Amino acid sequence: MEFLRRCYDRLAHSTPERRLARAHLHEARQESPEAYLSLVANYLDLVLTFQGSSRSEDSLTRLDRAEQLFLGLWRHLRYAERLSDFEFMLAGALLETADTRGPIVSREPLVTKLRLLDPRARFVFLAHEFERWSERWVRLVMRMRPDELHVVLSQTRCELCGISWDSLSRNERDCLVAISASFKRCDNLKLNRALCERAQQFPRVLDIKAQWFELRPGLVEVRHRYLPRNEEREALLGNILRATGSTPLQRPRLVDRVINSVHFSRTGKIRVS
Repeated sequence: MEFLRRCYDRLAHSTPERRLARAHLHEARQESPEAYLSLVANYLDLVLTFQGSSRSEDSLTRLDRAEQLFLGLWRHLRYAERLSDFEFMLAGALLETADTRGPIVSREPLVTKLRLLDPRARFVFLAHEFERWSERWVRLVMRMRPDELHVVLSQTRCELCGISWDSLSRNERDCLVAISASFKRCDNLKLNRALCERAQQFPRVLDIKAQWFELRPGLVEVRHRYLPRNEEREALLGNILRATGSTPLQRPRLVDRVINSVHFSRTGKIRVS
């Protein structure tokens, strides 16, 4: 019964892009560097943006660290039988390497605020806001409860706007979380009308909501500064292809495969210098 439920959830919440990525993963696990490269291309921008918003470093160092990360994921690719397993390994590797050895303070206040975020909240925000990961996939990868995602997103947006979450009342917080959840439900007019009436009771919530919308253009500009130029992207992908072609995949133990089939938690450590 559990297997049937998983199959239904996968089909109901899938998209053509995810189905293609899933096919690339399955082919890459058969030691196909070309298929792995197609899979990597879906996550390259997320990795570079996360690394760039974690600490200050030159672009060559950031590209080299991204190459190390994807090579590490290649070595452990046979641990990931599902696309969410691969994304879980990716997220875990990013969070483990999100240290602050480089300078945090930037000439741009918004960049500094991004670097001061908790790494987990930063990953959730970037994946959901800029990479268009669905709520379900973010929760699945980050092991979040259904009501937890928009709490984290609301807190993160407030921090980026310079607003203390602790200074808000319980009712104001609940209203902001509801507004966050409504952003992806623009076609539900009844829900949006009720939420507008609810927000009218809290003038500060209306002001914060307006600041959230004003924040986005600045974040888009910040994100683009960390994305590579076309020639840099091609060089990075070429380096990954060559490295994976000469690097064997590790074979997980049988006990690890059995445990991961129920709850993905067994994988090797991915190191990035």
